[in-house]
Amino acid sequence: MLSALQAQNVALRQLVSIHDRLGALVLQGADIGAVTRMLSDLVGRRVLLLDALLQVIAMAPADDRFEWAPRQGYVRAVLATLARERRPLRIPPMTDFGVDASCVLAPVALGDAILGYLALLAESDERVGPGDDVDLQIVQHAANVYALSMMRERMAAEVSRQLKDELFEGLLSGRPQDETVARERAMRLGYSPDLVYRVLVLVVQSPSQLADDQPEILAQRRRLLESLAELAARRSAEAFATLRDDELVVLMPDADDGRELGQHAVRHSAALGPDWRVTVAIGGPASTASAIAASYAQARRALEVAQRFYPAGYGDIVAFEDLGLYRLLFHVDDPAELRGFTEQVLGALLEYDQRHNADFVRTLAAFLGNNGNLQATARELNLHVNSVGYRLQRIQAIARLDLERSDDRLLAQVALKILSGIAA
Repeated sequence: MLSALQAQNVALRQLVSIHDRLGALVLQGADIGAVTRMLSDLVGRRVLLLDALLQVIAMAPADDRFEWAPRQGYVRAVLATLARERRPLRIPPMTDFGVDASCVLAPVALGDAILGYLALLAESDERVGPGDDVDLQIVQHAANVYALSMMRERMAAEVSRQLKDELFEGLLSGRPQDETVARERAMRLGYSPDLVYRVLVLVVQSPSQLADDQPEILAQRRRLLESLAELAARRSAEAFATLRDDELVVLMPDADDGRELGQHAVRHSAALGPDWRVTVAIGGPASTASAIAASYAQARRALEVAQRFYPAGYGDIVAFEDLGLYRLLFHVDDPAELRGFTEQVLGALLEYDQRHNADFVRTLAAFLGNNGNLQATARELNLHVNSVGYRLQRIQAIARLDLERSDDRLLAQVALKILSGIAA
């Protein structure tokens, strides 16, 4: 009995000491890196501050040999458990999911908002007994201190962000026409005249069965876009992002590869909410500050082309430079004109397919998509080459197209592209 009381007394003194010393450090203006290092020193354990997807924000002690790389199964299982329990938890090792050590983990929360997660790791061969809840209390108290530190940092960052957003909005709108003025404003954002930049526009599409204007959907979209902004900042140290009501706009050096960021954003969105889809539109290169507005306009055009002409594939990455013919089709404002063109070129073929339950339009698309290669077309359609040849003869007769002529092939290809957008 006496030994138990003594152990509780020691644990209590340790908790008070940790809380007081971490709190004093925060009041002195220390950042989360310094707080993490002190906590690690106090508990003699490795400490990780993690983001919404359990990726490292800060770690102590620093060790290049240590790797924290949880796989998606670990992330989903742990986040689901924390969301359900909403309290500090002891997580066992999950070697199959890339985590060899056990840990105690607590959400760093401010009200209902989760700012991150705090983890105290055990050594790979250390197992914490079920009756020992000291670590759970430590991580809970420390998480409260972290919440204050992260809130302060976020408030300071918010003031700075609002000022930078105003500068960025001016660059995106093209208001500073003079290159000297544009460069001066851009350099306040961290812009380097020696680099070439691109503008990326990221939008999030909500689950189809839910209305986009529902408050909970708007809040979820906002949180997802905020997490994508944090992801962009981590992936590119020289990137700048501004969050609008329905989109995230990122200015990043061309050398940092916008497509790679887009791929990470798509995976990030899928991990946070499998029913949500993120589309990343990439503008052309901007070699001057005044060209940033043009890159943004190109990214917006790429996004609108994706929405208009191939929504079935809408939900990944689309670059302005890859739009090809769609860059011209986008400028046709009247959908009826596009439908009329398609009807003129493929109307007879569409009517024949409908009447006879044929598949001639698909055959034509496969043939053109395979650059006129009969063998490749036959493989795609799982037909004999002779059957493909017969179909092509019938297609040319019905549609009055000569597929040996480049002009007729181009007409058919344009009509098929428009048709794919209308059908989707």
